[in-house]
Amino acid sequence: MPKTQNKPVLSIVLPCLNEAASLPFCLSEIKQTMDTLDISYEIIVADNHSTDNSAQIAHSSRARVLSVAKRGYGCAVNGGILAAKGDIVLFADADCSYPFYDIAKLVEPILQNKEDFVLGNRLNNTQEKGAMPWLNRYLGTPVLSALIRWLYGLPVYDCNGGMRALRRNLYETLNLKQPGMEYASEMLIAVAKQKLRYLEVPISLRRAHPSHTPYLRPWRDGVRHLRIILTALFKK
Repeated sequence: MPKTQNKPVLSIVLPCLNEAASLPFCLSEIKQTMDTLDISYEIIVADNHSTDNSAQIAHSSRARVLSVAKRGYGCAVNGGILAAKGDIVLFADADCSYPFYDIAKLVEPILQNKEDFVLGNRLNNTQEKGAMPWLNRYLGTPVLSALIRWLYGLPVYDCNGGMRALRRNLYETLNLKQPGMEYASEMLIAVAKQKLRYLEVPISLRRAHPSHTPYLRPWRDGVRHLRIILTALFKK
């Protein structure tokens, strides 16, 4: 959507891999939410080699479909953000788990020029039962978050939270390279090193759509997050 004079534009990026069953709900919730906000927007579906009709569904909903050649969560999000035309970018998964009715919570602090980066914290009592594996909620995410707080001074408590908003013009300065789930930690470490204004806001978390295939591998991905957290200490 073209930018209205003196009004910011929001780009909403949805990394997507075979989300045909859940994508219509996400797109509908985004549109219903954005109809209540005084801001122009675009939706980018960053398609990461889907073999179902995710791309066709996105096209029919007038979303912009971006085919991302390299596989991986980080690659999909990165590709979507780099293609974004908005002043602010918000991204979240297309599996129905993230509440797009909470968009304003993440975007308004940036619109008000109070923050540069806002993360949705899922670790609260509004989380739907079974929405997050026990190991992730009570061990993996808290431990990794504590390490980032301790080593980098960023007040993060949900380092794996996948609904985030940031100023588009600051994104390239983060210089993110990781292709997989560890991209989430790499991003936060870069935010800390760049001394961007950072905020967490509580959001809900739902169970993913029953058709969704979980791509997270807790132990493998946890080790990758840990490696990024530790090795980044020795990089400028």
